[in-house]
Amino acid sequence: MIPVSEAQPDDPHAMKGHTVPPIKLAALPLLLSVAALSACSFEAGPTVTGEALGEAAADALENETGVRFDVDCGEDDIIAEEDKQVDCVATDPATDTEIDATVTFGGVDGDKWNITVETASEPNSEATEESAEATDEATEDSAGEAGADEPIPGSTIAEAAEDALEPQYESRPEIDCGDVNWVPENGRTIYCTLTDPADGLEYETTITFTGVEGTTWSVDVSVASEPK
Repeated sequence: MIPVSEAQPDDPHAMKGHTVPPIKLAALPLLLSVAALSACSFEAGPTVTGEALGEAAADALENETGVRFDVDCGEDDIIAEEDKQVDCVATDPATDTEIDATVTFGGVDGDKWNITVETASEPNSEATEESAEATDEATEDSAGEAGADEPIPGSTIAEAAEDALEPQYESRPEIDCGDVNWVPENGRTIYCTLTDPADGLEYETTITFTGVEGTTWSVDVSVASEPK
């Protein structure tokens, strides 16, 4: 409190004294400002359209399988970040079979980026049901060709290639064609890896379907002359 002295009664010019009350300072709303700042976030990196990512994924799968899949990664723009995963769907053009695919960004540097593509080992359930219906119709229309469009596991194709090459090796070679299922179609090429049992070296191997007729098919196998 600030005291002010009282005037003397016999002084005609004196003013009456009074007391100034204490003043409280108002608190600033800092908490609201901090909360507003903490609610803001953003992603940094090059923007890729879903169409462009699908094309890049189709390129990667074509290099691995020899088949140009139709890859759908949606219509939204995607911000490329290291190890970011995007769910897509790959469709086999020969059978319209849909397979889930996961596209993962890597090597993001400015506007440059790379991807890896991993596909499910089995087609989507809905696509499998549609394929089954198509097979039934084919059985009715084309006797003796039931199951002609049925996908074949990569392991089965690898075994057929091993059978073809075994006479050329002292022991049975090991061929890996991945976990993707393939529908036999004349001229369809699959890229696999052969491991020589003698020294463990790996060779790029090309397997091509031939003589596809109904459920019968055969393969031509070509092995690179030099290891990877």
